[in-house]
Amino acid sequence: MVIEGVELRTAPPTDRDVLALTTAQQAELAAMYGEDQPLVALHPDITFTLLALDGTPVGCVGLQPVAPGLGEIKRMYVAPSARGWGLSRLLLEAVENHARSIGLTNLRLETGTQQVEAIVLYTNHGYRPTPPYPPFENEVVSLCFAKQL
Repeated sequence: MVIEGVELRTAPPTDRDVLALTTAQQAELAAMYGEDQPLVALHPDITFTLLALDGTPVGCVGLQPVAPGLGEIKRMYVAPSARGWGLSRLLLEAVENHARSIGLTNLRLETGTQQVEAIVLYTNHGYRPTPPYPPFENEVVSLCFAKQL
């Protein structure tokens, strides 16, 4: 899929645009699920793909290696003003390509029960429900998915 004006670049978790987008994502999740939801810390070797539309950063997704061959998708987010154009599909494809390029063969992710659009996106792209993994095994609002690349 090609969308005019889209730029993708790799960024560390300390990148100011990544920080702004992940902060917005966490605020949106807090409003959706309540302030008491724990924030899972990011591992230092996570790498983000940042998506800009006409030069403005509007989306991101992180890839965290977990074990040999296994990676975890973290903090996938598209700003509300940029939703509905297929940008989340572009981010998902980009993170899967990045995972393959570094030798990962399996991906996993966690999303919330109220994030219907995310659930549909992941299942439409071959992610299947999987038992919750730490630290989500006791979170009633968490759903976990996995995909073999």
